[in-house]
Amino acid sequence: MNNITEFPVTVYGNLERFSDTISKARCRIFYTGLNRNGTFITEDFANSLLETIPYAPVKGIYKDSDYTDHGLERTQGRIYGVVPENPNLTWEEHLDEDGEIRRYACVDVLIYTSLYEEASEIVGKSQSMELFPSSIKGEWENIQGRRVFKYTAASFLGLQVLGDSVEPCFEGAAFFTLYESLYQKYQDFLESQKEKGGQQEMNFKLSDSQKYELLWTLLNPNYTEEGGWLCEYAIMDIYDDYALCYNYEEGNYERVYYTKDNEADSVSVAEKVKVFVIDVTESEKQSLDTIRVLNGETYEKVEEVFSEKEELIAEKSEFEHKIEEQAEIISTLTSEKEQFSVDLEAANEKVESLTTENADLISFKKAVELAEKEQVIDSYSNMLGEEILASYKEKMDEFTAMDLDKELAYELKKSNFAAFSENKEGFIPKDIPLQGIEGILSKYKK
Repeated sequence: MNNITEFPVTVYGNLERFSDTISKARCRIFYTGLNRNGTFITEDFANSLLETIPYAPVKGIYKDSDYTDHGLERTQGRIYGVVPENPNLTWEEHLDEDGEIRRYACVDVLIYTSLYEEASEIVGKSQSMELFPSSIKGEWENIQGRRVFKYTAASFLGLQVLGDSVEPCFEGAAFFTLYESLYQKYQDFLESQKEKGGQQEMNFKLSDSQKYELLWTLLNPNYTEEGGWLCEYAIMDIYDDYALCYNYEEGNYERVYYTKDNEADSVSVAEKVKVFVIDVTESEKQSLDTIRVLNGETYEKVEEVFSEKEELIAEKSEFEHKIEEQAEIISTLTSEKEQFSVDLEAANEKVESLTTENADLISFKKAVELAEKEQVIDSYSNMLGEEILASYKEKMDEFTAMDLDKELAYELKKSNFAAFSENKEGFIPKDIPLQGIEGILSKYKK
């Protein structure tokens, strides 16, 4: 069964002076998920475990010029340091030797370098985190095809320094100096550029590790390993044109502006400016970073800039109010348009209905007129020849019933004038019944 109480961790970076007798370094402890010692660390467990890291001792057993292992008893060896109350906990990505990038929990450690000579050898050694056995809770589960122990609770017992012959279970626990690793990546990049024929141009020839080493040497000219840890400056972070440093003598932070000579692989200090490091949370830091970006990468005159922005915000608010008013007007017009569309549709339906009724009336009128015309023609069927009647039937559409009656009466007069001779009953023949225009004409005598 795998040992679920021990994990390898890494102390990395350069030692910094914390006091006359104590130096400070960083320790890479663990990553979440499945690891090589057959255990599984969840995010929730990691967070609860790290709450117990303050004041955890840095322990080790030193023998024959190197550190050994955990020993048979946890009380063996010496306490070479401690994790401070405020451990400066961060999660940092690290490229392990197997080529995988993993995210490790990292903290500060204070090492008693003036008390024990071998304490200065801790940086670069493997370490293992020890958990307090009675505090461990969890259960065995099958995860990713392996039977592993999944933690639910535990507390730190200490951080044990391991010797070079002890293989750590966490890949990143194979100890190295952070800056040496960065320098190696820089060299690998140079080699890749040579293979590509140097077609790509680098932004900086000097790597962060080189700049760190060169600046640190410039800022601490009196430092020697033999002379102890009396350095004047600690480098907190490096940017493109300056480094954030801590001045031990003055007790304040400074921006140390520098220039690079890529041809000579060197840097020179240009200016030192006192700065202030404020106590902020991560969310507050993000807000401050946003303000700095919005203010042109500086905090200077930020009140003036934000005063102008407040005016712009007020103008924006007024503009948004006008937009809301216009939106209400548009909404009203849209409603009116929708009602107009409904009314228009109803009117179109009415027009269509009336058009249909009008067509029916026209058709009915034509039918009535046609019947009247046919009745007029029929009234002359015994007085006019079929040929004359047929010619008028073909062009009935050209006459009204009255006009047709007149035309046929005229044809009758031309073809049979005697039919209009005088007699006591009128000007129509006795044997012809009085119909249509004849009935009207019979009332008048010549």
